[in-house]
Amino acid sequence: MVTWGEVRRWQPGPLQDSVGPLNSAYNQIVACSDDLRSANTPDGWSGQAASAAAGKINAIIDGLEEHAADIAAARRSFGDTGDAITGICNGVREAEELAKARHFTIGDDGAVIDNGLPPGTPEDRKAAEAEDRKTVAEELRERVAQVLRSATDVDDDFCAVLDKILSEHTIDAGANNNDQTSLAAAGNAGHALGSLSIPAPPAGDATAAANAGWWSTLSPGQRARMIEDYPGLVGNRDGVAAADRSAANLRLVGIERAGLLARREQLVREDGDTDEIEAIDGKLASLDAVDKMMRDDSGNLRGDRQLLSLDLSGERAMAAVAAGNVDTASHVAVFTPGMDSTVDGNMGDYVNDMEEVRRESGRMLDQPGASVAMVTWLGYEPPQVSFPEATEALSENRAREGAIRLESFTQGIDASRAVQGGADANPHMTLLGHSYGSTTTGLALSGNTGADNAVLFGSPGVSWGATLDGMNLPDGQIYSQANDDDPIAHLGVHGDDPSRVPGVTEMATGDTIAKHDKQPSVAGSGHGGYVLADGVRSTTEYNMAAVVAGRGDDLVIPKG
Repeated sequence: MVTWGEVRRWQPGPLQDSVGPLNSAYNQIVACSDDLRSANTPDGWSGQAASAAAGKINAIIDGLEEHAADIAAARRSFGDTGDAITGICNGVREAEELAKARHFTIGDDGAVIDNGLPPGTPEDRKAAEAEDRKTVAEELRERVAQVLRSATDVDDDFCAVLDKILSEHTIDAGANNNDQTSLAAAGNAGHALGSLSIPAPPAGDATAAANAGWWSTLSPGQRARMIEDYPGLVGNRDGVAAADRSAANLRLVGIERAGLLARREQLVREDGDTDEIEAIDGKLASLDAVDKMMRDDSGNLRGDRQLLSLDLSGERAMAAVAAGNVDTASHVAVFTPGMDSTVDGNMGDYVNDMEEVRRESGRMLDQPGASVAMVTWLGYEPPQVSFPEATEALSENRAREGAIRLESFTQGIDASRAVQGGADANPHMTLLGHSYGSTTTGLALSGNTGADNAVLFGSPGVSWGATLDGMNLPDGQIYSQANDDDPIAHLGVHGDDPSRVPGVTEMATGDTIAKHDKQPSVAGSGHGGYVLADGVRSTTEYNMAAVVAGRGDDLVIPKG
């Protein structure tokens, strides 16, 4: 296995610069095909001398066929390896820059060395920073492991091709019919054998850091091939850049639709399971809904939306759609809906609702170039109101499953952006959760979400206990909202009402004058009236937007 010190010294240039001369040599050899064919079968010449000459010519032809295959294999493998090394070097650079930014170094043996807290770390941040450094160290180890894994894969593939070339066993030239010789055909065979495989992705349960490390080692060409040929291995992989996930998932929409339609036709033809047909119809409707979310009224793909996940492995479809660019936004919010939410039913409405919060947040930003991305995340299957599933709303089981998925998703956003440098490396992240989604979000906060703050609204409760001990958020950065006429808020079905937990900031929901622009905001209403894409700014929308934009001083807090 290659070492970190060795990979540090890898350069793609020498291999890439060799492709041109190899291509020239290959073209010169292939041009000899017609002459060899006529020399091998001269008209009117027979006898012992002719046979001896033919034998010599056959040996020359076999040698040139092997040579053509060798050069074609070398040309392909040098180009592919140079391209692959470009990706490996990028993975090394990303890991080294992340290490430097967080006051770590990576040794020649790949060991991650913690150089201690950065100079000037405030005293009141030292404990939290020390805890955070454990996560950074683990991410660096994951990245190093993936870079070395990919580098070893490239090295092994390249050596395998070189072994065939150096032993002159790229093809079996003696098995060819030299009367029909074609050096181009031999070259084509060598070209195929000179290809390198793309380093395989980590296992399906890999961490976001491992996935980000793997993706960073792929060249742009390799990434494009993965998106085109294996979109299912890219689109739902936390840690891959949002734009790349979206491209893969958009391709996956058509592939999944074709598979579902084929299965449905088979079931109808064979009088199959009607329940399965119904489930397929629901997933087809979900694909249609996703397609609609991603397009404008003219049917064109929207440049301001990203399809961050598309998962049909469960009983119902799961998806995540972003408004804005998650790869570059300075503020990213992830909204988790609650009970009775489905991709084909109301997710499109949620995406539009969150657009309203995004626009309000954007109006509050005062940093040049700052932007907001809002993700509507339905990456779990919340309970539905229909019986018997409605009874599951009394249980936290689905919320706990969703919390694990949500934590991984948000880690993926952080991991994919960790090496961009400057403010882009660490977007201000807010988690929003409504109803059962607030229970899911609240449970996720005890993990490592990377969130800076959270807003729980219309919450039926979260099983935190009486304090915020164990919540991985800065003090004072969890907020709650409950409309006066919301019958679900304050019930405490799933634990403590967040608004009554010390350390949680309750925000106003009634009619008010907004602090930021001194304009009126109307009261929120009911359980579903916190955010509505109706063009009317509610106080609940305004306060959410202020949290998302990092404008804590502009929040409207209840008096008394």
